[in-house]
Amino acid sequence: MRLVFLFLFLIGLAYGQSGRELAVGYADRYDILPQLRFQLAERQLYEQAAPAPKMIVSNAAVEQDTLVVPTADGRKTFKKYDDSPGQADGFRGWQYMGYYPSLQIHALVSHDVSEHLGFSEMVLLDSTTSDRYRIVSIGDAAVELPVPSPDGRHIAYYYNPAYERNSCFVGLLRLSDSSGDTHARISEMASFQTEDWAVEDIRWVDNTAFIIKAYTVIGQGALESKQYAYYLARLDPENEKK
Repeated sequence: MRLVFLFLFLIGLAYGQSGRELAVGYADRYDILPQLRFQLAERQLYEQAAPAPKMIVSNAAVEQDTLVVPTADGRKTFKKYDDSPGQADGFRGWQYMGYYPSLQIHALVSHDVSEHLGFSEMVLLDSTTSDRYRIVSIGDAAVELPVPSPDGRHIAYYYNPAYERNSCFVGLLRLSDSSGDTHARISEMASFQTEDWAVEDIRWVDNTAFIIKAYTVIGQGALESKQYAYYLARLDPENEKK
C-alpha cells in the first residue's frame, strides 16, 4: 500500500514546481542507527519545558485554488488541498502547516485518495534551497508536525498508528549547515518504536534532551480512559560526533 501512495505522491509533485526531492525516515535507514533510549521522568519536568514554538502561517498565500509559498529560489506553487465530497480517487492537493523561522523551513502535507482510502505525508520545504524532504510514515497518514530543538540542530516527530492501540513511532532527525551543497541538509539520527504507549506531545528540555507526554488507553467504550506517563530521551554525544 505504501508503494501505491509513493506513486501517487510522485504524481502529486506535478502540481507544484519540482526541485530536489528527498525522503527521510525509511525503516531500513533507522535500523542501522542507534535507538532512542527513554527513561521515566517527572510530570514537573515536562511542565517546565517550553511547548513547541508556534508556526508562522502567514508566509503562504492562496490564489484561487493555488498555494503560493515563498523561497529564495522564487515563489513555489502547489495545488491547494480540496476535501470536498464526490471527488474521484487521486491527488487532492497540499495543506500548508506553517513556517519554522529558525530553520527557514515550510511544512506542508500532501493528500491523496486511492480506492476510497486517504493517504497523507509530511513534507518539509527548505526555503533557502527549495529542496523538499518527505518524512516517511510507518502508516498511511502523515507524521505529526515535527518539533525542532531550541538550537535548530534536531527535529523530533512521532506517529501513532490509527489501528494499533497504545503504539507509536518516534523519529529524530539531524539538521546540518551544509544546505548549499549536494548533501542533504536533513538526515536520520535515531528512532524508537513501542506497543506499550502512544504519544500526545513532545517538548525539548534543552538542546540535548526532549520529553514525551505519553498515554495508555485502558477500558472500552464509555469506560475508556487515558493513563499518562512522561519519558525523557537524551541525545547520544557519541552519535553527535558522526
